[in-house]
Amino acid sequence: MTIGDNFSESLIHKIFSYLSYEDAANSSLLSKTWLQAWLTQPSLKFKVEYGKGNNNRKIVDKIMERYKEEKYPIDKFELDITSSHYHHALAFPRIDNWLDIALQSGVKDVVCKVDVPSYPFPISAFLASKSLRELVLTGCDIMSLSLSSDHQWMNCRSLRKLSLSNVRLDHNVLQTLVNCCPLIVDLMIEKCSLLTKIELRNLQNIKSVIYISSTCQISSVEIQTPTLEHLSISKSIIALDIIECQNLKSLKLSLMSISQGFLDHLISTSQNLEILILDFVYGELHERFNICKSQSLKVLRIDGCKDIREIDASNLVSFDYVGYEIPELKITNVSNQLKNSQTYLSCYNDSSDEEWFCKLRKFLSNLTSWSQVSLHIGKCNDINMKDLGLHPRVTQVLVLDIDMRYNDVRTCPNFVDALLWSCHPKRLNLLSAVETITCFMDRLKNSSQLKEVKAFKFISENEHVEVDREDLAMMTRTEIDRIFFLLDW
Repeated sequence: MTIGDNFSESLIHKIFSYLSYEDAANSSLLSKTWLQAWLTQPSLKFKVEYGKGNNNRKIVDKIMERYKEEKYPIDKFELDITSSHYHHALAFPRIDNWLDIALQSGVKDVVCKVDVPSYPFPISAFLASKSLRELVLTGCDIMSLSLSSDHQWMNCRSLRKLSLSNVRLDHNVLQTLVNCCPLIVDLMIEKCSLLTKIELRNLQNIKSVIYISSTCQISSVEIQTPTLEHLSISKSIIALDIIECQNLKSLKLSLMSISQGFLDHLISTSQNLEILILDFVYGELHERFNICKSQSLKVLRIDGCKDIREIDASNLVSFDYVGYEIPELKITNVSNQLKNSQTYLSCYNDSSDEEWFCKLRKFLSNLTSWSQVSLHIGKCNDINMKDLGLHPRVTQVLVLDIDMRYNDVRTCPNFVDALLWSCHPKRLNLLSAVETITCFMDRLKNSSQLKEVKAFKFISENEHVEVDREDLAMMTRTEIDRIFFLLDW
């Protein structure tokens, strides 16, 4: 008797659900208990490749016929089919048969991923199912739904998750689809090139919508779903209208333009908005916009957006800013709840000079403390510290990351002073040539502002060793390395 014989059949089924078809089949050889569990498992996952000498499609035929004859239930059915134009006449009828058996076996979750050419998925048959909970389609064609004359009689009220990736459908098919499935909770649409318009209305249970476009341009997206909690929209949308989404908790907008007043209206009507992510979002005609008067917003991430003028979110817990230039941005009403504040500035196109450091200091002074500031420096000019002035420090950076691999060490001493002046870091991580690292170490240890400086070299991601100037002298001057300094002010 093996240890596995003590497992219940349901536990063995659970183990099989995490294995590939081949691994599950091999595991069935452990004992009669495992073999019987494998023969009746409710979760089936098959990967079939046509045209590559792969003959497991005949094995799939036998397995599916056994399930049909013995009337074994199928809870989850996953198909991953790779075919070609030369083999689809053989592949498609087989896929039809396998899906039909799964449907007859009361399948609840279906995942159908088909490589070229686009497989005409029998969508009408599945929309007539009373047990279907999840439908995930990739590379399929469901345009037949628009030609169906009986779709008004379809009502798949059991479906909760619908995912469409690289699926052939248009606006009318999508409308028919969502009308037939009024209780969808999660909807994902990705890279559906025929889709030029999206309207989501009267979905009674919808909680999450994710739309990602590719080559096509969507003329409009209109969402009127009061129950919606999570919305993510990406790329090429001419008009976006979000109506009656008062329960919205998280919103992500990527690579798109928004109209004047859009965020103001959204924030004022979404009293529960906690997470806002703006990824390369810009105002129409380069208008600047505000993120203001939000009492509920806790997480804010801004990536590559130059047109934001002011942020007023009094209950922020996390704030991230990522950009290619230092923003002219004002942050007001920062609360004591702000635990995570990070900025990542990639400054390869700008020279680091007095004006640049003044802009950096002004931006960082929006907060009294930053969790982490990361600077990728492409070029550093010689800096006149007298031009920076002797204003008192108002900001402290807990961790300062510097990536500057190609720089003239003659400008290094004043550059280090400017970093201390603008950031006041407690820890400084440096990725650079050993020659530049040595310059940093000398300048930091000779700084009158610091009580003590310790330098550590990374051995691995979580392992380091303390080093001194003699250790660096033994290394090649042009070698790139990672060092961090602990600074005691």
